Amino acid sequence: MKKLTILILSLMCSNVMAALTQLEDSHEVGITAYANKGKIRSVGLNKVTMSHLLDFKNKQKTSSGLTYQSIKQVVEYDCDEEHFRSHATAIFAGPMGSGKVVTSIGYSKQWQPIESNTLEATLWEAACNKQRVTKHD
Repeated sequence: MKKLTILILSLMCSNVMAALTQLEDSHEVGITAYANKGKIRSVGLNKVTMSHLLDFKNKQKTSSGLTYQSIKQVVEYDCDEEHFRSHATAIFAGPMGSGKVVTSIGYSKQWQPIESNTLEATLWEAACNKQRVTKHD
C-alpha cells in the first residue's frame, strides 16, 4: 500500500514545484500551503481532486516520533456538500516535498466536513474555486 500511495502522489504531483500556487491564508501559523490549481480534476458531479503541499516552518513529529517538514496530498473535495477525503498522503523529511518519505497514508473512505477558517477551508476554496458563504472578511 505504501508503494501505491507514493506512486499515486508521484503521478499526480509530477512537476509540482513548477505548478504550485501559494495560497493566501492557510489559517495555521507556521504552515505555508501550496495548491496545484492547474491540475484540478473533475471526478464526478461537483467533486474534484487537487494535489497540494504543506510546508512547515519548523520540523514536526509524527505520532511515532519521526521528524518531518512537509506533506504532499491528493484530496477529493465535494464542492456542494463541503466535504473532503484524502486519496493519498506522503510525509517528507525535508521542506517542499524534499528528502526521504518518512511515511505515507492511503485512501480514506470517510468524508470529513470542511470547518470555517481552517486550512481545509482554504484548500476547499482553491479546489472548488469558491468562497464559503459562512466566511467573514
